[in-house]
Amino acid sequence: MRKIIRIVIIVLLAVLIVMGGFQWKNYHKKSQFRENALLYFKEQDYEKAVSYLEKGLKQISVFGDDMDEDMSCYLAESYYQLGDYEKSSEIYDDLLDKHPEEQKYFLLKAENLIAMEQMEDAVKLYEEGWDKTKNSIFLRKICDCYLEKKKYKKALKYAKLGMDLEEEDSREFLFKEIVIYEKCNDYQSAYDAALEYTTRYPEDEKGQKELKFLETRI
Repeated sequence: MRKIIRIVIIVLLAVLIVMGGFQWKNYHKKSQFRENALLYFKEQDYEKAVSYLEKGLKQISVFGDDMDEDMSCYLAESYYQLGDYEKSSEIYDDLLDKHPEEQKYFLLKAENLIAMEQMEDAVKLYEEGWDKTKNSIFLRKICDCYLEKKKYKKALKYAKLGMDLEEEDSREFLFKEIVIYEKCNDYQSAYDAALEYTTRYPEDEKGQKELKFLETRI
């Protein structure tokens, strides 16, 4: 019985060594493909970068999970630079499935949607990012999208959400409120917002200029 156990252990060790060697060999290949891809990426030869990145991602290795994520990011960016926004979006979808609260993937996928003129879908993605991370960058992006579409009431709604954040973040949204009211030609509300802003931040030259300008409009 002991002899059989020893044989089984030896066989298992041999299998583990062979598998480990195979995994390490694939990891080395993956690493080499990545290095080649990054050289072409830096040279803005995105087609060759894509070729090497896809080859690298096909190399299966238990040691390469972090490298796979990094290579996927470069692959998505390469497709974006080539104008293949759908392919780039698909990669960010996969990354979001694996990392559902990683804010950069929300932002980068939204850039693809905007490039495809799918502004409403981009806004939905920003809203999802805000719900999951509570990072003010998503409110800023939503405001900018609605401002671009001249949907000022919706832009104001999200600006006011930003105004309720900590002071470090809320200051920017206080100023956005002034801009939004101006674009609505609601100069009295814009003036009131500018007065509040300059009261809080009297050293802000941009705010003081807005206040002086608005004094001529009411």
